[in-house]
Amino acid sequence: MNMYFAVFLIVFLLAGLAYSTYSFSQGRFLEGMSIFPWLIACYFFVQAWERRNRNDEE
Repeated sequence: MNMYFAVFLIVFLLAGLAYSTYSFSQGRFLEGMSIFPWLIACYFFVQAWERRNRNDEE
């Protein structure tokens, strides 16, 4: 994975988690859960990226 993309992904996820934590503390459950689909999408994206890199190495 490209270093710049990895840094962007980490910053994006940390900002989303901070917003989610703030929303939960204000009692807004649905807004707090809005980061959940992004976490799942990022997980599948990184897994596909790693699988592709593994197949390229073989």
